[in-house]
Amino acid sequence: MKRAPVDFRGQWVLVTGASSGLGREMAKQLVQVHGANVIAVARRQDRLEALAEELENGTSRVHPVVADLANPVDVARVCRESTALGEVRGAILNAGVTYYGHALEQDLASFDKLLATNVSALVHLCQHFAKYFAQKKNDGGVLLVSSMAGFAPLPYQAAYAATKAFVTSYGRSLAYELKGTGVNVSVFAPGGIATEMLELSGLSRKFKPGDMGVMSAEECARLALEGFQKRRMLTVPGASNKLMAAGMKLAPNRVLMPAIARIYEGSLPDDSKR
Repeated sequence: MKRAPVDFRGQWVLVTGASSGLGREMAKQLVQVHGANVIAVARRQDRLEALAEELENGTSRVHPVVADLANPVDVARVCRESTALGEVRGAILNAGVTYYGHALEQDLASFDKLLATNVSALVHLCQHFAKYFAQKKNDGGVLLVSSMAGFAPLPYQAAYAATKAFVTSYGRSLAYELKGTGVNVSVFAPGGIATEMLELSGLSRKFKPGDMGVMSAEECARLALEGFQKRRMLTVPGASNKLMAAGMKLAPNRVLMPAIARIYEGSLPDDSKR
């Protein structure tokens, strides 16, 4: 029998990477549209406090947690502090960092931070909350925010794409393993989003919302939460992104990678151009 969509009204939902971009917009919509309480996790305290002040409305609460998810001590603290507030119904693992440029020019400290944030922290949090939901039997779920970058090799964002391939594979595998437990695991794999990350890559000079599947953070957040509520194993938002995702899976890498590289090459940081 098909299960009813998850109702977040009055429930605590964790959102990592909540200080900007997609995470901030999902936190906003959880409060303003879904009536949820939000545990907002990010590194920037001032932005989290501003978000809490903007969203708290007498009905919904916003609890800021300042944490660097590249630090295992902070990850463990997020787990403890979140469940101490009350019963948590959802965990949206959205925090992520990237490196844009030639792979051999990425220093190891930068790579280690990328791996810790995008993979290690995500697995730690996912395991913690999936076990928590199974114990509580509260119909809770985890949403892993991946990317279409994980569907194919991505020159000039090589490490980032590799971590997102892991996230997609891990999330879908875990979703299958947890069938019948009442714990839902969903993966959201957007294309370009008009956020700080697009600006930092330099691609915002080339692409605006509507170009090459690039979406606004507001629309992307709406579709992410819809997929999460409906317990979809994998959501790729937008018709053009779905079409591109299918092409990325089917096209030979010898054709695909030069085409992707041409998109990025014109926007490489000046110190990485050759």
